[in-house]
Amino acid sequence: MSTSDRTRRTREHSAAGGRFSRYDLLLLVIPAAFLLALVGSTVSPLPTRAFVAGASVVGALAVADGLFVNPPGRGR
Repeated sequence: MSTSDRTRRTREHSAAGGRFSRYDLLLLVIPAAFLLALVGSTVSPLPTRAFVAGASVVGALAVADGLFVNPPGRGR
């Protein structure tokens, strides 16, 4: 029974018309932060480790938000 429920939720999510959920956006934030760190480290005289550290903080905040501040719940 849980398989059919999971399938129904997947179909409902894919039929949403391309809207991103909060968790989809959080998953996009993490690689975007590291891509910006890569670009920033190539155009700036600052060391690469400063940009990577900043991207790591942004990624950790995104994960913390998705897991602890606004956790996924049943029925979402």
